[in-house]
Amino acid sequence: MEKIPPEIFLEICIHLYVKDLYTLTLVCKLYRKILWTKAVSIQKVWTCSRVLSFDPILPYPSLPPSKFMSEQEYIWFTLLADKCSICKIKIEKKDLFGCRYWEFSRFCCKECIERKTVSISYIKMTMPNLPKELLECLPYHKRDEKLYWSDDLHSIKAKYYSFENKHERDNWVKEKKEEVNEFMDEIYKYKWQDQYVYFFPYAFNV
Repeated sequence: MEKIPPEIFLEICIHLYVKDLYTLTLVCKLYRKILWTKAVSIQKVWTCSRVLSFDPILPYPSLPPSKFMSEQEYIWFTLLADKCSICKIKIEKKDLFGCRYWEFSRFCCKECIERKTVSISYIKMTMPNLPKELLECLPYHKRDEKLYWSDDLHSIKAKYYSFENKHERDNWVKEKKEEVNEFMDEIYKYKWQDQYVYFFPYAFNV
């Protein structure tokens, strides 16, 4: 790397497909440090790589990253992840879209999503005194009923009860609600993008 000017290195990276660019981050710590930063110039490198990697018939993901994700995270989540983030089991290509949970920013197999989430009915049964407003501070996945990530629920519950000052707690709740509402609105278009590709007959043949 010492012999390659930075601008030449980045120019080379721009012309790599995402899998090759990701492989490059594994070559050495220096490459990883450079290519995993959130600097504007590096984000552009990953954007170019993502566009270069588009399938000509079914360009995916065509949307730019969510404001809650960097290009690197977005590319990994949509194009490179093929193992459950919890149990690390390999997921078949035909099941990939069903394992991408935008609400939790996690890629999970069916077994782990069942194990790591709790339903609204379960919460009401096991935590009857849980403040209703607390659930409004958490993103959820809607299936037959709302599902919440269990660890996130316990974490935010602990934070909620850590406030001694009611005014501070109320302000925190208000901010979290606004943050979650913005997040849920934001990810809707990405879920729609996935659904579009999932129902496209060509999707599983590429």
